[in-house]
Amino acid sequence: MSLKLVHPSQHEPMESDTAAETLVLSDEQVALVEEISEALNPDMPSAFGWPHAIRTLLDRFEKSGIDLTAASSEEEIARVAGEALRNDFRRT
Repeated sequence: MSLKLVHPSQHEPMESDTAAETLVLSDEQVALVEEISEALNPDMPSAFGWPHAIRTLLDRFEKSGIDLTAASSEEEIARVAGEALRNDFRRT
């Protein structure tokens, strides 16, 4: 996984033969990734810490079993994840 910081207004979908994912993060999300990165390893430079933090978040979502593939916006992600977490909580 490689990361490149792109200002949201400069974001254009890339067409490529390689598998690539583009994450467009808000200022709040950038702050959260920085916070998680530092919490995981305070001595790690951000160039290495960001991919590690994002991979950790993605791994935890995958392990949770929450399917976010149908969500197309931040609001939908929050709704879908919230419903899944509430349903999981009710089962326990």
